[in-house]
Amino acid sequence: MSCSVQITAARAALARAAWARGVAPYYDADAITDLLVDIRHWCAQAGIDFAASEQLAARIYLNEAGGAS
Repeated sequence: MSCSVQITAARAALARAAWARGVAPYYDADAITDLLVDIRHWCAQAGIDFAASEQLAARIYLNEAGGAS
């Protein structure tokens, strides 16, 4: 997946989360925080380990960004 597709997917997730909350889409640090809180709640309800998922995502990101050795 290209970086531009991932960015588009993230922007769409932020917009959809704002829509679900009944507010206009916003794309700042608060929007990221709000979406991460939503995902944490969802993970808790679904029995998914958010911390493990976030750690794996960080490793994948570093690898894709060329920061992993």
